[in-house]
Amino acid sequence: MKPTEIRYQWIDYAKFASIFLIVFFHSPPPLTGFAGVVLSHLRLPSFFFVSGLLFGFERHPSFVAFLHHRGKQLLRPYFCFFILFYAYWLLIGKNMSPPEEQAAPFYRPLLEYLYGRPELVCIPLWFLACLFVLQSSFYLFRKFKNRCVTMIVLVAVSLLPSLMDMSRSPWMLEKVCFYIPFYGFASIYKKEIIRLMEDKRRFAIGAVLLVLYIACNLVCSGAENETVQSALRLAGSFAVIVPFFILIKLMSEKKLPGIIKYIGANTVIVLACHTYGITLLTLVGHNIHVINTFVAEFPYLSKFLTSVIVMLAMLPPIYFINRYLPFVIGRERTAGR
Repeated sequence: MKPTEIRYQWIDYAKFASIFLIVFFHSPPPLTGFAGVVLSHLRLPSFFFVSGLLFGFERHPSFVAFLHHRGKQLLRPYFCFFILFYAYWLLIGKNMSPPEEQAAPFYRPLLEYLYGRPELVCIPLWFLACLFVLQSSFYLFRKFKNRCVTMIVLVAVSLLPSLMDMSRSPWMLEKVCFYIPFYGFASIYKKEIIRLMEDKRRFAIGAVLLVLYIACNLVCSGAENETVQSALRLAGSFAVIVPFFILIKLMSEKKLPGIIKYIGANTVIVLACHTYGITLLTLVGHNIHVINTFVAEFPYLSKFLTSVIVMLAMLPPIYFINRYLPFVIGRERTAGR
């Protein structure tokens, strides 16, 4: 087997860790201070980085075949989950929402999804639209023979949102531009990354990168130019991702529960459903005095526990969809089911 074809356990755990960061970010209360900055630099970059590690373009030699495969894996759940949660929004969710959302016309969520920028229904699914455009774009960029030239081009593309207003672009193009270097680097240098995770010097490299990350933050806080800030955020995220993955690799060497791999293999379902789980858990907690007191006294511990509970609450929908509705997530029904 080639190195890129081997199933690496630490990558399975990295998938879980990346989706956990998403759930942790959305769980109340907001994380502030330096910890909040680290989370913002790590949360989405690590998700795109893992996506780059996982996908092999060599299995889809033609662009049309590639689009068909990624459409099945990304656009199908994007629209299937929209239909499910749009029905919920029309019947229940809209009436329980703030006044400005109740005043929204019934067709607005449909237009938002077609535009690739959901704001009323299942907002986190913007990631699937973004990832589809990002992967499709990178398929064309990868045609460059020189890997360094490719990365220079991708980094230049990442700075575009700081040079022009792309805040309302379709299908999250501003995020596609900024995050494509993370996906591209992981895909282009996959073999080198895997070798690094086996190298005994990885801890020293990780420590150096953490120092670099702190330096990037310090310089960024004093920078006034938006393009310079964007470049420093990019560099800082790259600097903190590697130590994060080194930690995951260390943890994966221990015997960890199989549930981590199971959830990590179903990140699309967690992505689609977790905010509803957080909302339900928060509503229940607000009506229980003991929970309110605990949240007030230990806000960040309660944030962590909320994230864990929500992740566990994702197990029933993961099981149900995989067993009875695998079509929704682009999978085939297993024989005998």
